[in-house]
Amino acid sequence: MFVFGHIGITLGIAFVLFQFVLPRIGIRPKRINYLFVAIGAILPDLIDKPIGRILLGESVANGRLFGHTLLFVLILLMIGFFLKDHRAAVFCLSFGAFMHLIEDRMWENSATFFYPLYGFGFPKGTVIGENWYEYFLLVFTKSYVPSLSYVFASEIMGSVILVCLAGFAICRVFFNGFGYRTLNHRWRER
Repeated sequence: MFVFGHIGITLGIAFVLFQFVLPRIGIRPKRINYLFVAIGAILPDLIDKPIGRILLGESVANGRLFGHTLLFVLILLMIGFFLKDHRAAVFCLSFGAFMHLIEDRMWENSATFFYPLYGFGFPKGTVIGENWYEYFLLVFTKSYVPSLSYVFASEIMGSVILVCLAGFAICRVFFNGFGYRTLNHRWRER
């Protein structure tokens, strides 16, 4: 899964969860920062892909390292507990990072997901391409070929969700939420 898949699906789940599901059961989150949810949705890849595929490409060759562990999410949560002024932002960041792990199906790679319970080493991946440029070019071209692959379908789904959320935000700004005001609004209030 790439950028649109992670950001779109995570923001869609966060929006439905925080706007509809939690208020329905009586939980009203005070401050939800969707920017930090989106950053958290790609944070594990922003940390692990450059380290595992570029810096350690010859030895580790794995794009799922420390950022793809449950320990990383727990450390983010602990940082959120200690930062009083930015607690909501760090919690949104950790929610996005946790959703990234779910979307990557990290439970299938339990040695990475439950690091360091299975040891302190990460599984070695396969070297793809001669250098980092070839790796990203191959991954990009193979992922966006129209097919029913998991990556392609999740990218399309994430893009559709992002367009819907952008449309919702535009409608909310221009029409003041779901109940938009028309020229007859003042007349009806009299």
